[in-house]
Amino acid sequence: MKIKALIVDDEPPARSKLRRLLKQDDRVEIVGEARDGTEALEQVAATNPDLLFLDIQMPRLNGFEVLEVLGPECPQIIFTTAYDQYAIKAFEVRALDYLLKPFDQARLRGAVDRAVEMYEKPESGVDERIDDLLQELRARKPVLKRILLRTGGRIVFVDTRQIARIEAEEKYVRLHVEGRSYLHRETMSSLEERLDSSVFVRVHRGEIVNMHFIRELESLSHGDYQIVLRDSSRVQLGRTYRDHFLRRFAES
Repeated sequence: MKIKALIVDDEPPARSKLRRLLKQDDRVEIVGEARDGTEALEQVAATNPDLLFLDIQMPRLNGFEVLEVLGPECPQIIFTTAYDQYAIKAFEVRALDYLLKPFDQARLRGAVDRAVEMYEKPESGVDERIDDLLQELRARKPVLKRILLRTGGRIVFVDTRQIARIEAEEKYVRLHVEGRSYLHRETMSSLEERLDSSVFVRVHRGEIVNMHFIRELESLSHGDYQIVLRDSSRVQLGRTYRDHFLRRFAES
């Protein structure tokens, strides 16, 4: 069985070279090409590839952002890059291969060898390595300003300032934005670490709210409180988080 590969690179000569070299390897079937990150996500959905040759420096969405949208369920990845030596070291540690431009047939074949081995041995833990890399990339990022979501065959860019509240939903979170909600593949704790702590505050084990969207605070019996947001939705203030929230609320 051949491995289905998708080539993702914004430079036509780079795509042409990779296509030409891959055609010399009978283990690989090229199922498509993409010129940028957004097109890559569309092609992944359309062709269901086993392997991505993914450039890092691209317009619209870069390789890291593509990886973040796809999450741990993404295909095997071989990164192609002419930059970011620090990132390359992270890929090596995670056993995710890369092609440093310019590369030759021998280097490409070695990368494909590793991809074939991983493809034939799903117990090799590829999902875990990709998830580890995602966590490392997220840890290096500054305050999160936007979240990229794949929903209904579309890519949605969510400005974090427009998120009214975030609700835990098993291992994921649900973002409530301007009357709509989106499921995002990230844990509550991981997302909380990347948000602006001057704007977002944890009010319950399963709830984070945007302080700018709070309309009022209702006092209930026994010292309990309920947070009322501008859209009239209500969130219970957990006792564990009460003192911290009340201090923040008084300062806002």
